[in-house]
Amino acid sequence: MTDSFALAKDFLQRNLAKSLPAPDNRPTVTLTFAQSLDGKISRPGRQLLLSGKESMAMTHRLRAIHDGILVGIGTVLCDNPRLNARLLPAPECHLVEQPQPIVLDTHLRFPPTANLLAGPKENHRLKLPWIVCGPVYDAGMRARLEAAGARVIVIDKVDGAGRPMLAAVLKEISNLGISSLMVEGGAQIIQLFMTSRLTDRLITTTAPVLVGSGGVPAVAAETIDSSFAIEPLEYAAFGRDIVMFATTAAQ
Repeated sequence: MTDSFALAKDFLQRNLAKSLPAPDNRPTVTLTFAQSLDGKISRPGRQLLLSGKESMAMTHRLRAIHDGILVGIGTVLCDNPRLNARLLPAPECHLVEQPQPIVLDTHLRFPPTANLLAGPKENHRLKLPWIVCGPVYDAGMRARLEAAGARVIVIDKVDGAGRPMLAAVLKEISNLGISSLMVEGGAQIIQLFMTSRLTDRLITTTAPVLVGSGGVPAVAAETIDSSFAIEPLEYAAFGRDIVMFATTAAQ
């Protein structure tokens, strides 16, 4: 694994060094996800492990160099993630600042038993989550989550589906000190960021696995917008997986 972390460090430093214009009123956004050869990232309601240990090393290295990691509530409910860089080799994993977990959760369905709340109580170096919701939520659940240490951020600006508008979310977390954000999914979050023009970098891991018609695609066909331009900078093999590092822009 040590060689994998060294490879990941070189790969990311090489590509992150290619500067991008600083965005206004929001963090720099890196969208990243693992997918199968047929473009699937999960199965409905079930966790699907796609990344090998070598590409997972790259993911944890990437987490360590971002201020925050954002996922949707669906990922929390299905995968119960920890959203930290715990796989970095010692002593580095004890020295780096862990990223801030951020969850988009329109109606506060966040489970009080989630690893994101339990982990920081066991390891003080981990950060308790920020949970971003819309203006319509369960006040009792908000009180319970805040009592457990979470920070609940209410966004009044919503889209047609009642979800907090991404631009408003990014502006708010930027005001709270997040200058670089890693977005990990799930599918709805990936699609929202790709169609919102609020993504600066795209890093995908493709595993040599076929999931089939029952899988959930990273991007649904009806949401694909040809004006979303992807400019690959480098492809690299991490064990059995192929990782693409790209910049993104609207044409």
